[in-house]
Amino acid sequence: MSFKGLFVFTICCFFSFSTLANTEFLYSSYKLDKKRIIIVSAGVSVGLTASYLYAKKNWWSEQESNFHFDNGPDLRYALNVDKAGHFLGGLHASEIFSSSLSWVGVNHKKSLLFGACFGTMLQLGIELKDAYAPYWGFSKWDLGCGTLGSFWPVIKHYNSFLNPINFKFSYYRHSDTYLKLEKEKGNRVTNMYWQDDYPNQTYWMTIDINKYLKNSIFPSWMNIAIGFGLDDSQKINNEGKKIGGQNEWYLAVDYNISKLFRKCNNPILKKLIYWIDYIHFPAPTIRFSPSFKFYPLFI
Repeated sequence: MSFKGLFVFTICCFFSFSTLANTEFLYSSYKLDKKRIIIVSAGVSVGLTASYLYAKKNWWSEQESNFHFDNGPDLRYALNVDKAGHFLGGLHASEIFSSSLSWVGVNHKKSLLFGACFGTMLQLGIELKDAYAPYWGFSKWDLGCGTLGSFWPVIKHYNSFLNPINFKFSYYRHSDTYLKLEKEKGNRVTNMYWQDDYPNQTYWMTIDINKYLKNSIFPSWMNIAIGFGLDDSQKINNEGKKIGGQNEWYLAVDYNISKLFRKCNNPILKKLIYWIDYIHFPAPTIRFSPSFKFYPLFI
C-alpha cells in the first residue's frame, strides 16, 4: 500500500465512526459524547491501520496472485485450531467495538449489533486479502467462525441460557515444533510468531457450572473448561505444506477472575479485570484425547 493509499484508508476509518455516530439510528433518546466519539474514532483508525501494516508485512508479503478460494489446505493447516482463533478474534473485535460504542453513549442492544457487524466486516476484510495471497486463499470456514464469534455477544443477549458460557485463550511454549517447521520451510520468523504457533496454543470454552447447578458445592469463582489444541507431531511434506498432527482435548478447572475480584469498585480496574478474564490461567487439567494424561498445572 502506498503512503497515499494508507493516508486515505486512515482518514476513512477516522470519519466513518464519526459519521455513523450522527445517524438517526444511533442518536435516539440519548445523548452521545462528542469528545469520546473523537477518541474512539482515532483509536479505531490507529488500531486498524497498525493491524493492516502488521498483516501485510508478515502474512501478505508475497507476490499477489489472482483472487482464489482456498482449495483444501485450510482444513489441514492447523487441524482447525486456527478456526478457534478466528472465532475468538471475531469475539474480541466485536467486544472492543461494542464497548467503545457504549462508552460514547450508544444503548446496549445497538452497541452489540454494531460490534457484531464490525467484527464480521473485519473478518471479511482479512479473507478478501487472503484471497490474493498465493499460499492462503479465501476461506469460508475462517469467515464463518469469525462471524460466529462476532455475533456471540448478540446470541447471548437474546438467549440467557448461554450466559454462563465464555471463551478463553492460553499460550505456553511447550515445544519448538513451529519454529523448526518454519525454519525447514525457509520462512522468516518474527517476534510475534506466537500468533501462528498453534502447537503451543489452547482455546477454551468455560462454563460457570454454578449457574446451571442448584445447591452447587463449588466456589463461585470456579468454572469448568474444555480445551482444544494441536500436538507437536506435524511435519512438512514434499510440497512444503504442513501435514499430520493430532488434535488435543482437555478438561480443566478455570478461574472466574471477575468473581474473584467482585469487590473491586474502580471502573478502570473492573474493565481491566474483564479483559484479563479472557486468559485461561494454569490449573489442574486432564488431557483425554488423543491420550490420557493428568497435569497438576497446565496452561
